Amino acid sequence: MDVIVKVLHKEDNVFVNVCETELLGKKFRENGLLLDVNLEFYEGDPMELDAALSMVNQATVMSLVGNRLVDEAIKRGIVHKNSTLKVAGVAFAQVYNL
Repeated sequence: MDVIVKVLHKEDNVFVNVCETELLGKKFRENGLLLDVNLEFYEGDPMELDAALSMVNQATVMSLVGNRLVDEAIKRGIVHKNSTLKVAGVAFAQVYNL
């Protein structure tokens, strides 16, 4: 599975933002929550899922959007299943390496 990856460098932080291709540019709303998979934050390069998830060690913060992507991160022990959020059925998780 290919995903979209954008790497942002801000001060001493590295943000690795990953989303499933079909979610890019969409907004999801539920119970006052908004998950905005905006182009400024997520539009980047297509990448194989394995390569994208291997970037976790170089990230200060890694944001993951998409059910299959988050499920795979859980299976690999990158994300704990209880630390995810779903908005309108779309999974979202963040990993912090501080």
